[in-house]
Amino acid sequence: MEKVTIDYNRLCLELEKQGKTKADLSRDMTKNKNFVGLMEKNPDQPAEVEWLMCLLLGLEQGSLIKQEEATGSQGEIKILENLHKEMREIHQAIIEYGELIEKIWSKVHANTLQLEKVKEDVKECAQVLKMTDYDKAVRFLKETLAGGRIDGAEVLRMADATGIKRADLNKAKRDIGVDTAQTGYGKNQKIWWFLSE
Repeated sequence: MEKVTIDYNRLCLELEKQGKTKADLSRDMTKNKNFVGLMEKNPDQPAEVEWLMCLLLGLEQGSLIKQEEATGSQGEIKILENLHKEMREIHQAIIEYGELIEKIWSKVHANTLQLEKVKEDVKECAQVLKMTDYDKAVRFLKETLAGGRIDGAEVLRMADATGIKRADLNKAKRDIGVDTAQTGYGKNQKIWWFLSE
């Protein structure tokens, strides 16, 4: 048997409106004239009792049920809707933060790669700084002549531009085995430098 909580104050107001007493309604329902008066202390009654009171007073069924109970299921639905909405918002925030973390990770990875390249460049510069003038001349000649034969005058111009002394250049030329070949006569004469194989 389903129990409901009777809104005792509303019942008293309705009886007053209709000019009836609690005893009158109690006699219409039961043999006990105090039945309605006892509902003040014990408002939990079977749903059929509420239905009978509404019928005798000409009210809609459920009119005398306390408001919390009448809207209890509506309140629960509203709570569930709010929870669902909050969970969707949290889920969306997690997705957005996940994308943001992914972007940050890719930037960190890119920065790491750039840092590695910078480290390599710094190491190379440190090695160059540790090199003697002679070592620089050897390196210059190997890199310059790696592509094949080059005009000797051009090699000397490039060496001067990079700050390599002629004495170091000639010593390196002799030590690594740079050969020369002459072409042309007079003004058209060129001396070609190349690495011997």
